[in-house]
Amino acid sequence: MIKKSIQGVSLFVLGALFCLAAQAGPALAKMPGEGEKKIQALNDQIVAANEKRDLPAALKAAAEAVRVAKTEIGPESLAAADTMNNQANLFLYLKRAAEAEQLYKQAIVIYLEKTDKDGAEMASHYFNLGVAYAMQKKYSAALNVLNKALIIRLKKLGPDSPETKNVDQMIAELTPLAYPNAEKI
Repeated sequence: MIKKSIQGVSLFVLGALFCLAAQAGPALAKMPGEGEKKIQALNDQIVAANEKRDLPAALKAAAEAVRVAKTEIGPESLAAADTMNNQANLFLYLKRAAEAEQLYKQAIVIYLEKTDKDGAEMASHYFNLGVAYAMQKKYSAALNVLNKALIIRLKKLGPDSPETKNVDQMIAELTPLAYPNAEKI
């Protein structure tokens, strides 16, 4: 049952990657600079590679976007966090969850410092990290960050939101895996 959820999440995450890449264009267009232009061009390459189903090319462009963001904009910039998140999404889709975990954690540190720590976007970042943990069978760690995502989504989106229900369902599926000897009430 958990395998089905994780596969569905992987496709969702990949879709989110391309939404982020597409959204980055207008956001980056507001900021002048060669680094931002390079990142937008690399995001365009990621989208083109996806259309061709060329995941190695998408991953190569994503890695280059991270490098450009860190060196030309700053290693602690939101651009660096966004590009790390995008690369992590690809790693997650490719079932390279340990690599995704490391990038998500680095990006989350930046997001916590530079964005609304209680914002709906933060819940998405926690959710992604929770999926990476779950794929590695780190169920307790997954539950920890998924609960953070759930609290934010309940507050911002309410209990009837599909995003909130998705986190709640994943928590329900992972809890018996994290605590197999717990008494069922």
